Amino acid sequence: MNPVLDIRNLTIEYDTPTGVFTAVRNVSFSLAPGERFGLVGESGSGKSTTILALMRMLRGGRVASGDLLLNGRDVSAIPEREFRTVRFAQMSLVPQGAMSSLNPVLRIGRQIGDLFDDHGVRHGRDERRRAIGSLLQRVGLPPEAQDRFPHELSGGMKQRVCIAMSIALGPSLILADEPTSALDVMVQKQVLATLGRVQKDLGAAIVLIGHDMALMAHFVDRIGVMYRGELVEMGPVREVFASPKHDYTRMLIESLPSFDAPRALRRAAQGATFARGG
Repeated sequence: MNPVLDIRNLTIEYDTPTGVFTAVRNVSFSLAPGERFGLVGESGSGKSTTILALMRMLRGGRVASGDLLLNGRDVSAIPEREFRTVRFAQMSLVPQGAMSSLNPVLRIGRQIGDLFDDHGVRHGRDERRRAIGSLLQRVGLPPEAQDRFPHELSGGMKQRVCIAMSIALGPSLILADEPTSALDVMVQKQVLATLGRVQKDLGAAIVLIGHDMALMAHFVDRIGVMYRGELVEMGPVREVFASPKHDYTRMLIESLPSFDAPRALRRAAQGATFARGG
């Protein structure tokens, strides 16, 4: 089975006043159709930069070397005019900040309608309203949400709108850049459940970007750990959690809250006391 996404030896650079800064270095991974892949790491590790390169949304950066293949096609070789039709139709992005991604002065229905128009999907007025309403229902929102402005929706509802837009044209790849970072724990769970359900319905592959190892453990099939611009560990999520190979991966896992944490802290404090001779 051919991969939906195949990234090979990707290196991304930025020019700075002090010289060239390498933000991503020799990153390689691929996704099979329908697979869920998690890319995890601290802020600045290069995970978001990697998918922004794929979407051609880098600001000030450049792909210095490597290949970005989407459904077997070299993304860098697609003319810009044609690439505008690739976004959302073949691969889509669920952004981190829904409020800053939605136009505050346009109703939700208008924004989704613009997406259809940009890709040549034509509807009559009533048909367009039904299509948008059905799309919103797929992500757990009432059809009437299309008549609202973004500020009239909660954070979780706005994120669901972004998910609806990401699946509107049936892409084979969904890129989700920390889609739950600004939400409370219960809403995070609901949004991820929605994302997982629509991804499964489409049969699309998904890359989930984040730093929360607990969320990754519950959502993805495979996980890649990025540290200082490099992909330092990758494997099935169960194997990585059971036997992490890299020190940074081990630290991420150990940072998760645990009912045993107070006991571990007491042991550490006792060890420190013994070390001091107390």
